[in-house]
Amino acid sequence: MLSVTIENKKEVIPDTSTYYDLALEYEKKYNKIPMMVNVNGEIKELRRHAKESDNITFLFYNDESVADAYARTAIFILLKSIYEVCGKDVDAAMKFRIHHAYYFELEGKEVSNEMADKIRETFDANVNSKIKILKNSYSKKDAYNIFEKEKMYDTKLLFKYVYRKVINLRSIDGYIRYINDPLLYDTSYIKYYDIRKYKRGLLLTLPYSNDIKNISYVKPAEKLFNIHNDSVNWAKKLKINTVGKLNQAISDNRFDDLVIMTESLQDKQIGDIADEVIKSKCRLLLIDGPTSSGKTSFAKRLIYHLRALEYNPFPLSCDDFFKEREKTPKKPDGTYDFESIDAIDIKLFNKIVDDLLSGKEVVLPKFDFANGKKLYNDKAVNMKKNDILIMEGINCLNPKLLTNKEDIKAFKIYVSALTEVSIDGANRIATSDLRLIRRIIRDARTRGYNSEDTLRIWKNVRLGEEKNIFPFQEEANIFFNSALIYEFSVIKSKVLPMLYKINEDSDVYNLAQRIIKTLNFFLDVETDCIPSYSIIREFIGKSSLNVN
Repeated sequence: MLSVTIENKKEVIPDTSTYYDLALEYEKKYNKIPMMVNVNGEIKELRRHAKESDNITFLFYNDESVADAYARTAIFILLKSIYEVCGKDVDAAMKFRIHHAYYFELEGKEVSNEMADKIRETFDANVNSKIKILKNSYSKKDAYNIFEKEKMYDTKLLFKYVYRKVINLRSIDGYIRYINDPLLYDTSYIKYYDIRKYKRGLLLTLPYSNDIKNISYVKPAEKLFNIHNDSVNWAKKLKINTVGKLNQAISDNRFDDLVIMTESLQDKQIGDIADEVIKSKCRLLLIDGPTSSGKTSFAKRLIYHLRALEYNPFPLSCDDFFKEREKTPKKPDGTYDFESIDAIDIKLFNKIVDDLLSGKEVVLPKFDFANGKKLYNDKAVNMKKNDILIMEGINCLNPKLLTNKEDIKAFKIYVSALTEVSIDGANRIATSDLRLIRRIIRDARTRGYNSEDTLRIWKNVRLGEEKNIFPFQEEANIFFNSALIYEFSVIKSKVLPMLYKINEDSDVYNLAQRIIKTLNFFLDVETDCIPSYSIIREFIGKSSLNVN
């Protein structure tokens, strides 16, 4: 028998007990299905056996780790279902996530409505069959044989550059894949989902927020979908769309060429955006995007392109239009909500913008953060004929910002970092992970925060983005993807030492370990060949754009 603590109660259980056995007992008592467990601070799957002195807490869908495992399990079942309908000669892969949906395509084959219906029926059957998800360990040689047999070439290439004596693979009723992170116990746990044809492929929609039953289909935002798709397709054309292929390019001494090509493409895209701004004849340019998306570097580079076209950028800081501290809205916990549109003095902003665009002289405010008040410069300024008013910051795409839309026409740009590189067709790298790593590095370098500080506030940062930024993405005229295809190989060596410092008793230890696990797939590189104007320099340092 084992002595354990379950939900703060001391209990004695059979020494053969798995966490699944304990979860079944919990379900009988409370009619609520645990999906994973937290054991002594570590997230574990239900399939594992309990041990003496375990301190066990059951986890449900409202836990982020469970929601991620739910998504991975659903993706695994969908890939199996596609395999069963189309056969192993059809290469199916998840391309990217867009909100709470995952987009899949079949190599060289468009999904028909009839095929989508058949895949959905097969998915339903797999879920209803309650198939246990197994985990088995293989020698590298045996795993390679499986990869060859099942035509999992990207997965095989992935492990070529990773030292592993043993490779753990997952299977559902004989269908086998490498899955990078934890899964749920069996297929029956995936009760809420939507699968349908979308564009050339399939869209798997999963529950929204913390409510597992909230599963209504929402058509993806068109502009966001297109920039995701274009970025992934470009990486695929370069044959750098997976970690293994990127590592192969580095191993073949092609990294410098990759940097030059990637930076050249981004510079061309920024130049094309400058052309579009001029064509629009808008004299107000608004740039928005989530944290660590590279907005500041993008804005600086765009300014150079506009100057090359003989237009003069007139920068305006969003931060200078904050309301006085006593009028700033507060969050439920009593802290100031500086991310809210209601923290902006909208009336003053619109008057100053209207006056500037009308050619009037204006005295601009300068917000004093120490005292929470706006100060005013002594000298008035005005805009000339070829001046373009530029403002960068959150809330720039919020429709509430411009109250006089009939007279003030704005060109709006949304900047984000959308990861083009995946681990393989079954394992993606979250776009938010890239921004989180960027922020860890920058916070440590410029703000004196350690990695644990940044990880701890990340959830609230993401909640703020969900509320104040993401709902307004489609307001943008143009999207810009600031992610660099080689980026993870650069930031790996910068962030790993900081993450390894986080102790096991930290509440963000599991998050840190997940990021470490992903980064360890990448070969790291030197940064000497990265130009000083690169967006990544905003985070790793030595930028020539005055953004540090």
